[in-house]
Amino acid sequence: MKNNLLKIVLPAFAILLAVGLAFATEDKVVVMDAYYNIPGTENWEQTTVEDACYDGGSNACLHLGQQLYSAPRFDSTELSKP
Repeated sequence: MKNNLLKIVLPAFAILLAVGLAFATEDKVVVMDAYYNIPGTENWEQTTVEDACYDGGSNACLHLGQQLYSAPRFDSTELSKP
């Protein structure tokens, strides 16, 4: 009886575990910090951007129409994406 139960329950449990773990994974979303200057002031604000803004490219990463930077100063890298 015990042997017969293991032959049925163990494979069923393995299948349920495999199906459950297949749906338990997610794509990891990477969010990075970026900074923009408030026009007419020396103040910088922080925001978050997608990882693509750190890849570089010809499309500027903007927030509220302002260029985003990797650090809160103008001599830091201007963020852009492909």
